[in-house]
Amino acid sequence: MRKFMLGTVATAAMLPGYAMADGARDWLSVPVDMNFIYVYYTYNKGNSSIDTSLPVTGASVDASVPILRYARSFDLAGQVGGVQLVVPYAFTEFSLDGTRIERSVDGIGDIQTILIANLFGAPALSKEAFAQWTPETYLTASVAVTAPTGKYDRDRLVNIGKNRWAFKPQLSYGIPLQPGEWLAINGSIEFYTANDSYLGALTLDQNPLMTVEAHYSRNLTRALWLSADAYYSYGGETSINSVDQGNTQSTLKLGVSGSLNLTPADAIAVSAVHSVWKRDETPETCTFAINYNHAW
Repeated sequence: MRKFMLGTVATAAMLPGYAMADGARDWLSVPVDMNFIYVYYTYNKGNSSIDTSLPVTGASVDASVPILRYARSFDLAGQVGGVQLVVPYAFTEFSLDGTRIERSVDGIGDIQTILIANLFGAPALSKEAFAQWTPETYLTASVAVTAPTGKYDRDRLVNIGKNRWAFKPQLSYGIPLQPGEWLAINGSIEFYTANDSYLGALTLDQNPLMTVEAHYSRNLTRALWLSADAYYSYGGETSINSVDQGNTQSTLKLGVSGSLNLTPADAIAVSAVHSVWKRDETPETCTFAINYNHAW
């Protein structure tokens, strides 16, 4: 399996955290023994840290995040498996609402590794066999592990890094409605370790954040597809020194995305996502992303 585009090159594999989300066709099958490289630019505006799962009360953040992502597919017990490495760098502009306090922060973000295993519907095929294969309904499992490698200052409210580990298991289910038309449904739950250096010597804990997403995508030409995307998240309440902050999240985001193949090995993908309904304490975000990707 994968986070890549069927038949040719990777699509916009949207990055969890860092103002991104999983893309419409990120889990379609690919041949084994292939390499993929992605170069992203994402822009996010909202009242959260650069990780939109973490609310920051009274803050407004503009984040520009270039991202380099490498992925490789392989045979895993007869099905497609994969591994990915994601390295972000962020430029942020932070302001505290109702004040003149402003600050700019930039630096490397938390590095993420993603392990992928198809459960059914994506047999391990060579490039030659894959070209003759008819796509089918699939179920794929993955787990993303985010390490606290990013730039972090314990005295700042907003940071590039989050000074904690995160673990995100996910299931992704896709149905081919007809040739060139897909319905994909993904479900995930992200767990966080404690940040014991929050605003000096405080301890920040966060409950798990559950997300369900749906994507309906359709080919317009052999090289171009578009998608309508929906995301619903619930949970993620934080506590500081064991005092609950009463900020359980409940938010619905809608978006559009698409990908254009420039060659059989190169593509450009774009996406835009915006909060359309949320609780008062839920971060409101507006995200735009574009990436170039190459397969070999």
